[in-house]
Amino acid sequence: MKHNIYQRLALIMSQENDLAHDKAPELAYAMEILFINGLNLLLTMLIGYLLGVLQGTIACVLVAIAYRHIAGGAHAKSPWVCAVATMIVFPALAYAGTYIAAGPHIYSWITEAAAVIVGFYAVHKYAPVDTPKAPIVSPDRRKRLKRYSYLVIGILVTMMIALELISTLWLYSTAIQVCAALAILWVSLNLTHTAASLWCMLDNQH
Repeated sequence: MKHNIYQRLALIMSQENDLAHDKAPELAYAMEILFINGLNLLLTMLIGYLLGVLQGTIACVLVAIAYRHIAGGAHAKSPWVCAVATMIVFPALAYAGTYIAAGPHIYSWITEAAAVIVGFYAVHKYAPVDTPKAPIVSPDRRKRLKRYSYLVIGILVTMMIALELISTLWLYSTAIQVCAALAILWVSLNLTHTAASLWCMLDNQH
């Protein structure tokens, strides 16, 4: 029976550390996910750098991690589909955010206001969003995650306000604000049923 590189490494590590034989597949899966996520993050930053929007890309990724970690949301079952989507979406959001920030300031304000309204609405209506593989079975935990989701959105909004206050000192702060706002809109979209259907379609295509 042929094994991929992760399975072979997991088999070697399980033998060297006297792990149960049935733990090798779990270890192989964990190693594959770590590799894909690490490569995904590296390539996403590289694409952002090549587009000249590295700072905006970093801002989008950090906002999405903070928001999505608590609120949950739809995602691809295939880690490779998720990786490709990340490499496309976050540099694109950063590029769009930088472009909007370079225009009339009213466009930046509209984008940020939309992010605040949509973000709080999505948290109120949908968060936390679980998955079939990781269901939230405890009502207390669901309420706690709901509160944390409100807290995260509140912190992100406060950070955008703080960036607005220092915009005269840091010229790129407006672009960071808009990038963060677009990331909030993206994650908020992923809390909806429409996003779940979209990811499901992408998984089926994959």
